[in-house]
Amino acid sequence: MRAIQMARPEPGAALYLENASEPHPGPGEVRVRVANTGICGTDRHIFHWDASVAAMMQPPVIIGHEFCGHVDELGEGVNGWERGAYVSAEMHFVCGTCRACRAGRQHVCERTRIGGVHRNGCFAEWVVVPAGNLVRLDPKVVPPHVGAFLDALGNAVHTVQAVSGVAGRHVLVSGYGAIGAMAAAVVEFEGAASLTITEVAPGHLERARRWAAGRDGRVPIRVVDPRAVGNDELRRATAGGVDVVLEMSGASAAINGALDLLYPGGELALLGIPPAADMTLEKFSDRVIFKGLTLRGVVGRRMFSTWDRMLDLLRRGLDVEHIVTHRLPLRGFHQGVALLDAGQAHKVVLDPQIS
Repeated sequence: MRAIQMARPEPGAALYLENASEPHPGPGEVRVRVANTGICGTDRHIFHWDASVAAMMQPPVIIGHEFCGHVDELGEGVNGWERGAYVSAEMHFVCGTCRACRAGRQHVCERTRIGGVHRNGCFAEWVVVPAGNLVRLDPKVVPPHVGAFLDALGNAVHTVQAVSGVAGRHVLVSGYGAIGAMAAAVVEFEGAASLTITEVAPGHLERARRWAAGRDGRVPIRVVDPRAVGNDELRRATAGGVDVVLEMSGASAAINGALDLLYPGGELALLGIPPAADMTLEKFSDRVIFKGLTLRGVVGRRMFSTWDRMLDLLRRGLDVEHIVTHRLPLRGFHQGVALLDAGQAHKVVLDPQIS
């Protein structure tokens, strides 16, 4: 079968294969014929063999963890699924027995293994997953090019879930990469009092401005380069400061700027991963403790409440069509990474069925 395999533990060692071994499900597993799959930021880190992923992987591994497709083979003991079912899957595989899992917090399972990182993933014609990780999709609501990135959309929805609500509140989305763009769409859809988007990358900044210009004005949206617009100006525009920050960039300057801009009693949800392990939070006492802020780290998706909320948002009309900027065959993976590295794409969707 066709697949993208990280062949060796070194930068750029992701190979396009025409003859990778075709997988088959074991007991309790299903095989899915992949319809569409999306390139994630994690896949870029793997391709470049960044330190953030190098310690987690032992190549060779077929990479990729965002996809949708159709069930085409059932393993022994699998019930409740039929061949042809249109599905996606939660690609965090959890133990079910650690303290976190037993408390209903499977998204922070001590023994999480990730498809496309610890075991073969979905940049292939077929992928095998535990039946318990499948999520059934409605083709009338979720077309394949959107089903391809539900994992990432789930990250955005989970980040919104992490705060006590966005409706009627002044919200800042920090970073307008693909997941930031999804979070902004959710915030606008849920009826925030205002939405501020901060971004410094020229391509993402322009995409944010185009998206904001095309909205109906129900939620006031401002898109700013924080290097050109200071927090004092943003405070004046948001009745003294924002109530919620959804931090997607991982940039130290953005995180410290968010703490400064938050109104007392505000909430900061952090999904972006800072590149430096020794990042410093400036004026911590004044900006966090004395303002009574709530800070929450976000990882993965809550299983499966995030999936339920995400699919409900799509059923109710959440529009994320603008997130997909490029569609390529699977052999276009390297082109897709190059587009993302250059800031020329938001979400690149691959089709493994195209030769």
